[in-house]
Amino acid sequence: MGSKLQYRSLPRSFCAVLALGLAVFFGPAMRGADTVPAAGSAGHPFRMAFTSSIFSEVNEADARAAMKVWIMTLASEHNIVVDPDPHIFGTVAELLAACRTNPIDGVGLVATEFARLNQEMKFDRLGVGEYSGGITENYLVLVRRDSGIERLDQLQGRTLNVLTSPRTSLATVWLDTVLLKAGLKPCADFFGQVNHRNKAALVTLPVYFHQADACLTTSNSFRVQGELNPQLTKQLQVLAVSPDIVPACFAFCASGNASLRPQILKEMTRMDETVAGKQILTLVKADRIVEAPLSRMDSSLALLAEHERLCQEPGPVGIAKK
Repeated sequence: MGSKLQYRSLPRSFCAVLALGLAVFFGPAMRGADTVPAAGSAGHPFRMAFTSSIFSEVNEADARAAMKVWIMTLASEHNIVVDPDPHIFGTVAELLAACRTNPIDGVGLVATEFARLNQEMKFDRLGVGEYSGGITENYLVLVRRDSGIERLDQLQGRTLNVLTSPRTSLATVWLDTVLLKAGLKPCADFFGQVNHRNKAALVTLPVYFHQADACLTTSNSFRVQGELNPQLTKQLQVLAVSPDIVPACFAFCASGNASLRPQILKEMTRMDETVAGKQILTLVKADRIVEAPLSRMDSSLALLAEHERLCQEPGPVGIAKK
């Protein structure tokens, strides 16, 4: 076979070192940002928050350092008043608790988290990651062509590999929904084993080498792998494909700092033009950020609503499906 697909990655502690260097260089320009009024008062800095789910293959410290580099660049080069401390939360519950005492102006998160937060907060604009020319993803269930598997129900009790990244935030939700609509159990109970992997090669190659029965990945990832390893597309076939789905976003709070929003949005759409911005895009698995209306999340919200409804319906023997 050809060479395996290689993901871009950040050297260990690179972001932290770069952030420290910029902190020394831009220190005088940033001192005022540390003492500005809190969000909600006149002239407050634009305050950003993120959930850890939005970042891929990097720990929280490095993600925060990379974000700080970009924020410091905004403050120094574009004179945009931004809170110098990017707030990163492990869960939506933690983010909501923090917002009650220290409101935010915008938050980066995956679609499942957006659906939860959308019930508690009002948003009015989005910045969405574009990858391979589009902001949506299609999820694929792949099997070997010679496996004899032609229907999803034939995968019961078998092994499934799942690609884990910000762009697959709704992958198992979609597959759960497909299985439940067919009268089957959700992934966790339907498959004999479910393995989550953050490298595309670790998801598809075991299927190719008969070490797993099926995999759940994205059409973009499979296309790129197929370009590098043509044998993959020859030996693996698509068993099921999802509709277009927006997997993640940066949502602007309707009650946030509206005066700074145009500048922040403009600089987000130019992230791919700077070194600091490209590092952030690498972390969130995007080529660039584009502005989008709130309605672009409708399909994702509809999928999550259908999934919740199906999970609450009684099963064949009167027991609620998990």
